[in-house]
Amino acid sequence: MENNSFIFPVLENPAPSLSLKDAKNIAHKWFNNPQDIKSLVSERDQNFYVKNSNNEGFILKIANSKEVLGTLDFQNKALKHLANTTTLPLPKVQSDLSGNEIITVNIKNQEFFVRMVSFIEGTPLGDIGSLKNIEDLYTNMGIFLGGLGKGLRNFKHPSSKHKLLWDMSHTHLLYELLPYIKNKHNKKMAEKALLYFTEHVEQPLSQQRTQVIHNDMNPDNVILMSSESSELAGMIDFGDMVEAPLINDIAVAASYQTVAMNDIYKGTVSLLSGYNRVCPLNTEELDLLPALIMNRIVMSVIICEWRAIDHPENQEYILGGITKTWKTLETLIEEDLEGIATQLKNSLTPVIE
Repeated sequence: MENNSFIFPVLENPAPSLSLKDAKNIAHKWFNNPQDIKSLVSERDQNFYVKNSNNEGFILKIANSKEVLGTLDFQNKALKHLANTTTLPLPKVQSDLSGNEIITVNIKNQEFFVRMVSFIEGTPLGDIGSLKNIEDLYTNMGIFLGGLGKGLRNFKHPSSKHKLLWDMSHTHLLYELLPYIKNKHNKKMAEKALLYFTEHVEQPLSQQRTQVIHNDMNPDNVILMSSESSELAGMIDFGDMVEAPLINDIAVAASYQTVAMNDIYKGTVSLLSGYNRVCPLNTEELDLLPALIMNRIVMSVIICEWRAIDHPENQEYILGGITKTWKTLETLIEEDLEGIATQLKNSLTPVIE
C-alpha cells in the first residue's frame, strides 16, 4: 500500500507452509512420541492437530513469520487468566518439555514462534448444515461470550492494544481498500456503510467502556457438544483478541448470525439475551449495536476482497460465503438501525443496567 498508515504485516505476509514432517519434529519438543499429526485449515498462521501418547489432542500453532512475540504472549496470558477466573471450557496453554510456552524454530531460513494448546473436542458450528433449536443455541452462545467478557474484565497486558485490522477502531483505514472491490455496486454499498460508521458511530463508540475481548465468535470458533446439540463444548481461536469497546464483542458474534439468518433482529435477539444475563450492557452500548453489526459485516467483505487478491493461493478459503454476506449487507443498508436498537432493548429482561 502507498499510504504508510496502512501496515498490517501479519495479514499481508503469506501464512507459514511447514510440512507434516516439520510439524512432527517440532511437536517432539512437547511430547516424546507425537502421533496422528494432521494439517488444519488456517488463514494467516498454520495449525496442526497432534496427539500425545495418552491419546490426548492438542493444536500445534505456527505463527506467521511477521507475528510479534508480545501479541502471542498476550493471547497465552489471557487464556491462563480465564482458566483462573472462569470455568468455561477453553484451550489450555501447554508448556514444552523444557517449560517454555512459546519457542522459536528456524525452518528454511525463516523463524517462527510456536505454541501449543489443548484441543476442544466437539463439532464446529460452521460444519453443521441444518441447525436445530436455534434460539437455545444462540442464547447459549451469548451466555458463553458474556462469561468470557466477565472473565476478562480485569485482565491487563502490555500488548493488549496491538494494531489489528479486525479491530473496529481502525474502520477508517478500510477506505483505502475499497479499490480492491471490483463489483461497482458492491463498492458503493461498502462506501455507504463506511460513511455511516464515520458519521454516526465512530465518535460515540470512542466514549464506551473498553477491555480485552475475544473479538471473533464466528461459527468455526464455536464448538458444540455434537451436531444435534445446542450446548457449547467450548470456544477456540484467540488470535483476534484486542482491547476494544466491550460492545464490539457481541457485535462481532451477532454479525455472523445476522448473515446466517439474513435478519439482523432474529440473528441477534437470542444471542443478546444470553449475553446480557451474564454481562449486562448499558443503553448507549445497545443503541450502537445494530450499526456495529453492519460495520463488522462491511469490514468482513472489504478485508476478504483485499486479501483474496493479495493471497490468490488461499482465495477459496478467504472468500467462503462472501456472496451471502454481500446480500445481507445490501439488506442492512436499507434498515432502520435505530428502530432495531429500540426493538432489541425492549426484548431484554431483566431491565438493562
